[in-house]
Amino acid sequence: MTRRAGRPRGTRAVVLALLILSGSPHETRASCTSAVRYYGTWSLGRKAGPETVPLERRVDEVRGLGANMVVGIGGKKKVLDLLPDGMLAVPGCSLMKKRDWQTDGRWDEAKARKRLAKLGRRYDDNPRVYGACITHEVTEYADHARRVWMYRLAKQYFPDKKVIQYYGVLTDTLNPAGVKVDGYGKNGERETDVLFVSLPAVAKGHFSGDNVRRLRDALAAAARTPGVPVWGQTSINADNKIVTGPESMTAIWGEHGENMSVWTDILFETAGPDTPAGPLRLTGFFWRSLGRFPWDLGYPAFADHRARMRAIGQETCARS
Repeated sequence: MTRRAGRPRGTRAVVLALLILSGSPHETRASCTSAVRYYGTWSLGRKAGPETVPLERRVDEVRGLGANMVVGIGGKKKVLDLLPDGMLAVPGCSLMKKRDWQTDGRWDEAKARKRLAKLGRRYDDNPRVYGACITHEVTEYADHARRVWMYRLAKQYFPDKKVIQYYGVLTDTLNPAGVKVDGYGKNGERETDVLFVSLPAVAKGHFSGDNVRRLRDALAAAARTPGVPVWGQTSINADNKIVTGPESMTAIWGEHGENMSVWTDILFETAGPDTPAGPLRLTGFFWRSLGRFPWDLGYPAFADHRARMRAIGQETCARS
């Protein structure tokens, strides 16, 4: 693939080395070179190897890593209260589980409204909340028509926030024939205010840049619903089957996190269909996770990987 002009590997190495030595998140940045406006992690945890750290310290840490947003924080208000000025959060994902939408396998509007009303009271007027991620892997149990219904119902309780659905895959098989259907955005009907997708970088236990096809598919799908941005999350060493211990982090991402930069270069350079505002690109990106899983970015020995996350953040247009 063609790499960005003017950013040789040697320059990247020097920048990374400086970032490793520096402890402050507020240095003067070079001009951003990607369309990414929101950058951070999916969830916060307190794991640090065999130890735990205070949540307050973890919040400071994620900001120091260049984050201006944390997504997937669940339903805990404490995280919101600890966020520094300028940092946003997305509660969820899965604020609404399948059981909150259905009773005995049948869709239950009254039940869904009751739960949505509670969530709306909790989050809709909170200035630190960018939006509510109401579902997780929604295509597992809802087809396009149902996802549109879910979105429109939720908007009644979140008039001032984004309503976000998370897609593990864009296709579903919820039809009489059980065939795989890509129904996202059919007839231009909006299902979500942000198309938030999984962007795995691992195939058969190895790093694979070819997985960028997932982003290309998402950008093509987003073109059907003008105005809906695309976000992605990459599990760095989380709950994947290939995770056997800390060695899986370095085996896939490199001893110093080199493949983290390779991956984000690929993602941030990928352009989708043209629009009046220019080609569609990824505008939000999140690593999963920091201190939620035993050997993810919160693992103390992965200092170089955390520095790599911060260096990548310097190349985005994210600001906190």
